Amino acid sequence: MFDVEVPVAPTLVERLLALAGLYTEHNDRIDLLLAGTAAPAPDAYVSSARRLEREALACVKAVRQQRLAPVEPVPSAVVRLKQTAYLTSGATRYLTSAQQSLPTDDAAPARLDRRRGFGQHVRQARELTALAPATVVESTTHFAYRLPAKAHAHTTVPGMDGAQRRSLLMIARGHVAVTGHYEAGSHDRTDSVDTDMLRRLDAQGLVTCDAASAPPFYSGGQPRDRVRLTPLGLSVLSTVIAEPLPAGPPTARPVPAPAATPSARTRR
Repeated sequence: MFDVEVPVAPTLVERLLALAGLYTEHNDRIDLLLAGTAAPAPDAYVSSARRLEREALACVKAVRQQRLAPVEPVPSAVVRLKQTAYLTSGATRYLTSAQQSLPTDDAAPARLDRRRGFGQHVRQARELTALAPATVVESTTHFAYRLPAKAHAHTTVPGMDGAQRRSLLMIARGHVAVTGHYEAGSHDRTDSVDTDMLRRLDAQGLVTCDAASAPPFYSGGQPRDRVRLTPLGLSVLSTVIAEPLPAGPPTARPVPAPAATPSARTRR
């Protein structure tokens, strides 16, 4: 018989990190609409919110199936994850109301009033999912500390250090967008991701740059490029999210960086 390569199912931590990324993508799409750089597409927003709600509840069920010890902060992390799902349900209702109140005169997105009608409902929906990416990542960290070893991925890359881990966490939280493909890193509340670090992560195949998918930095500006974790990036972060990196060589089998991935270049 022929050997067939069977895809490996994602671990719980990988699944949660992917959920955080989906929330960031959902929020970005709504932000672009509110910024007047995207056409109204209420059907797509409603479908996206419903998908997020289902996946968040499915993740809650998957966490409970692990039968983690009910010791803080695990119970609180489960509650926050459930709250995220319930808030997403509320966002779905607001987006459904927006769908029903969409102007019939094909008004341009830039003229939508954020204080009433379609624009108000969309803004209210956006507020309910604003903290979802960071909340999911924080909860994931608490779960990962207490999951059994068999529930963890064992993927790593050569040279992974604490600075890379922190950068991957910031990207997972949806805090990193750039202008002109790694020309300038956006700022977190307290930190920033260095442009050289973004190029390094890109060269290792851990992140990718999604062009013009993030809202502009200022009103009337051009959309920015959202930095997202690749499947390899999700797997690597899931391995190191819960504990400091070892001082010595990694015990897990390294995954070589893809040779075909070019480093990002800075415009001049």
